[in-house]
Amino acid sequence: MDHLDSGYVGLERALMVNAKTLDRLVKDHTEAKKKMDDKSVENDKKTFLKAQIPKMEAEIKDVKKKLADILESEELDPRGEYYLLAEKLLK
Repeated sequence: MDHLDSGYVGLERALMVNAKTLDRLVKDHTEAKKKMDDKSVENDKKTFLKAQIPKMEAEIKDVKKKLADILESEELDPRGEYYLLAEKLLK
């Protein structure tokens, strides 16, 4: 997080943190899946990824649930940057 994120409080901050976390997790999960199919990646790395991918999937599921609950709140501005990011990630 950078210094610009410090202005968010309460529900908006929870939305920001969860949206950024989900965005990162989805990117990491996609990258891990690509590495599993890549023949140039060492077997040790693939063994590690094989253990990590289910953990990532479980965390993605948990964060998606949290984000869905946060988006149900009427206190958030649906035009906000992280609201739009969260909606995009939940599709």
